[in-house]
Amino acid sequence: LIVMPHGGPELRDNFGFDFVAQYFASEGWAVLQPNFRGSDGFGRQFMEAGHRQWGRRMQDDITDGVQWLIDNGMVDPNRVCIVGFSYGGYAALAGALVTPDLYQCAVSIAGVSHLPRMMEWEAQTYPESYDFWRARIGDPDVDADDLVRYSPALRANEITTPILLLHGSADEIVPIEQSILMRDALVDAGAEHRYLRLNGADHDLSSPLSLARALALMESFIGDYLDVGPTPEDRISWSELTETPNFNLSERRTQDETELGPEMIEAVADERESVSSTSSDAP
Repeated sequence: LIVMPHGGPELRDNFGFDFVAQYFASEGWAVLQPNFRGSDGFGRQFMEAGHRQWGRRMQDDITDGVQWLIDNGMVDPNRVCIVGFSYGGYAALAGALVTPDLYQCAVSIAGVSHLPRMMEWEAQTYPESYDFWRARIGDPDVDADDLVRYSPALRANEITTPILLLHGSADEIVPIEQSILMRDALVDAGAEHRYLRLNGADHDLSSPLSLARALALMESFIGDYLDVGPTPEDRISWSELTETPNFNLSERRTQDETELGPEMIEAVADERESVSSTSSDAP
């Protein structure tokens, strides 16, 4: 099972085609997309019930959904990972922190990890929206202890679940600093993790190239924990996905180059420096 809480968090998942969920389903993995309290589309009271509940009641709703599937014999309790983008990335890290026995792995893409630093960045970068986030995440002057308590980066020494962190270098919604802080905390804690910077990618991975690469990286990582039996023949290994590109861009440029996104232009950079993992990571 892959648990995939949505971003926002004041968004919602609807019935219909979701290419990320379908990508995972095509690998034979069931996907749960919970609309936890704080989600949009279920009335104002339901949405406001998520205010200042990051890592708490919002997370409890996600946990309850997973537990219901387990209790009803619909999924294997030993093969569950949590994956999310943006707020969903925070929820993935929080799930690894507050329910360490529930998930075999967690993946955060452009996720928040350090709530006090995130609030500082919002105040400095987008002061016009600071009050919005202060009402939803918490007031640093009033809720300082809670912001620390529910920041995975500040409690990395308690995390035992293997973590994958992916973040675009051009993210202007959640700064890549949030994943770097989490990576550094996991390194200091000696926790099992992998980290990779997606060069030139924005918050939404709007370039098809950056999205395709993120999906392939997630598939490789998650497969280590969810698959049984032989590795699918079409799966690209982690080492192949993260090795230094060896092609010559000058020979590959086309008139459609601009449509490929800036990460293609930056692909010749040595990405080995952007990959970190503990010695216990799988290759």
